[in-house]
Amino acid sequence: MTGADGTRIFYHGASPKIPPGVVLVIGANVVFGTGLFFHAFLYNFYLEALGHAETVMGNAAGALTLGGLIALLPAGRVTDRLSPKASLLLASLVVSAGLALGAFVETPGAIYAAAALAGMGGGAWRVAAPPALMRLAAPALRPRAFAWNVGLLIASGGLGMAVAGSVPGWLETHLGLALLPAIRLALLVGAAGGAFSLPLFALLPSFAEPPAPVIVPAHAAAGGDAAGGRVGRAILPLVGFVGLWMLGPALAAPFLNIFFTRQFAVSVATVGVIFAAAHLLWGTAVFFSGGLAGRVGLLRFLTFTLVLFPAAMVGLSLTTGLAVAIALFILQGLIAPLTNPLIDQLLLARAPVRRHGAVSSWRNAAADLSGLAGASLGGALLARGSFALLLGSAAALGALGATGLLVALGRIEPASEPASGDALPATDAGVSP
Repeated sequence: MTGADGTRIFYHGASPKIPPGVVLVIGANVVFGTGLFFHAFLYNFYLEALGHAETVMGNAAGALTLGGLIALLPAGRVTDRLSPKASLLLASLVVSAGLALGAFVETPGAIYAAAALAGMGGGAWRVAAPPALMRLAAPALRPRAFAWNVGLLIASGGLGMAVAGSVPGWLETHLGLALLPAIRLALLVGAAGGAFSLPLFALLPSFAEPPAPVIVPAHAAAGGDAAGGRVGRAILPLVGFVGLWMLGPALAAPFLNIFFTRQFAVSVATVGVIFAAAHLLWGTAVFFSGGLAGRVGLLRFLTFTLVLFPAAMVGLSLTTGLAVAIALFILQGLIAPLTNPLIDQLLLARAPVRRHGAVSSWRNAAADLSGLAGASLGGALLARGSFALLLGSAAALGALGATGLLVALGRIEPASEPASGDALPATDAGVSP
């Protein structure tokens, strides 16, 4: 890798030792995320049981992302001025309250308010978690640590969805509950899952000082407000293209659970199994992706993964076979989790540690704006058209965003793209295995 002074640093031999703090923050993230996955999978079915239309489903998902958007900049300031730990503790408290309220509210306004509150907690968590990993993991470990974090989140979320899909039916059968109260009780389980992350986050260090050595690009290490301005001018255009790319997946993702129940007449429990299996596959692939990305280079890896999304979505919109639909669903859903940890590293490694919270908030703002627009637009498209229209539109937006993102990445300073897979620059957060 390349230090701020241009020195080439190579890592050979055994993998770097994993600090206990890295294990703790990843474990706490898994607990936090599993509660969100559990709740998110069931919530459309809860709204359907209340008799709400797809527009309410889309608007609820939009309110969730709007809440996250509102919390991003404050969470970035808390992360930079206090610590990532402070943001993570606050996130756990807020998300638990929002998810619990969401299990009881029934009117559209109250549904949107509860979703926005949960989104605020989720937004603060997403801002603080990457800076926490950057502080805890040495540069040689970061590609793997970020990949492990996302991979385990996805795998555990898949297990949570499998349980979530079966819990309402179990409650109906064994407790004699009607469908609505059974789903409501199951949603409370997801809220409790989010709350269990609080004592784990409380054990994290305060992150008073970053680990040594922390190597940042020369333009980011210069210090002072001028350096911060240069960081902003370099990163903000790239953040915009990240948001455009994310609009494609955001358009369809909130509705893929009911896609299978409506298009293929499968049960909610079966959809839970499909989603669980997909998440386990996604998690496994992402878990091992860090080492591969470090070998081939981030831009090459991003290019390979991004071009797969539009093709998979077009295929999903055309297929009439359940097995093919499941395979394409797995493929399209793999792209975002593969690219997200790479994008986080790409952005944070270009910023001074004191600006990590701000940069993380910008990146998550792009994601949330895409989610907000995509969920609401997706609900409107589905209500007025069909799944073919929804998925085709997602493919088109994904292709446009991926093209812009790859062009923008190609224009970043040459040091961001290594000449070979044997020595990756610090600006790509890449290291030799």
